[in-house]
Amino acid sequence: MITNPRSTIPPLPALLAACLLYHGGAAAQPAASYPAKPIRIVIPFQVGGTNDIAARALAEQLALAFKQPVSVGNRPGAGGLVGTEYAAKAPPDGYTLLVSNAGSLAAGFNLHAKVPYNVLTDFTPISLLADVTIVLVVHPSVPARSVPELVALARARSGGLNAALPGVGTIEQLLTELFRQRTGIEIEAVPYKGGGRALVDLISGQADISFISLPAANELIKANRLKAIAVASACRSEQLPDVPTMGEAGRPDIVAAPWNAMLAPAATPREVVIRLNAHVVRIMRTPEMKQYLGKKGVNPLWSTQEETHAFIHDEIDRWAKVVKRAGNRLE
Repeated sequence: MITNPRSTIPPLPALLAACLLYHGGAAAQPAASYPAKPIRIVIPFQVGGTNDIAARALAEQLALAFKQPVSVGNRPGAGGLVGTEYAAKAPPDGYTLLVSNAGSLAAGFNLHAKVPYNVLTDFTPISLLADVTIVLVVHPSVPARSVPELVALARARSGGLNAALPGVGTIEQLLTELFRQRTGIEIEAVPYKGGGRALVDLISGQADISFISLPAANELIKANRLKAIAVASACRSEQLPDVPTMGEAGRPDIVAAPWNAMLAPAATPREVVIRLNAHVVRIMRTPEMKQYLGKKGVNPLWSTQEETHAFIHDEIDRWAKVVKRAGNRLE
């Protein structure tokens, strides 16, 4: 189901671009004795955010299904590298799992000179879990109502546009750089320590634009304190049905979303991984999970092990091209 073009940066693998994911579970007998003790899910970031939202909701349902406690523990540090390394070195028995995001698994992975793990060889993928819609917003004073108008404005304005970013090594940062590369406009990007701080300067008029998560910006958009130009997802958002996608705006090559996935240490028994995948897929497909995550601005995902591996591989390749072309612009 996943396309795997190598010559160009894809808008998104077909897994996400279809906007309707349906994946069957692997046809094999699960390990009858698993789990025989509590399971721990490691999150390599601070409490809060999509990782926490998706992982804690999933942990609650896994505990009911397995009749074993499933705890969630945060191990932040170095943009997710600390907790991810910890999970990679855990015993491969299925009792320590990782829920991490595009930053530590693909995007930020390309920005660090030394990464103490290899995502594709030190982990066994279980499933994608969720992603968040990114919206391109501008300050209301910016005289542009569409992507073409924004690009034209940037080309006409000396110095181009100022962009407020929620952090370094984030999908939002790389998406901004991809926007600059694909349109050829000038963008002076300033990363902040979190989306909240970036939004403060944006709504005050200190910055012109931002690629930022819809949950963070939605209330400001509704209050007309920010103007939504386009969403960077493959499909329109149910929360912003009148806002076009980047593809509809003529930029199908500028599509991305911060995503989360569950992985286990490499060499985890296949039967255990199969059982985990089957339960994760079943849980993430339920209407209850879609409703719960949807209220928080999060979109549930699910995938087979093979699709998850292919997706992460493509994302690593995709953002490596952007980082290489950007050079020291992202440092």
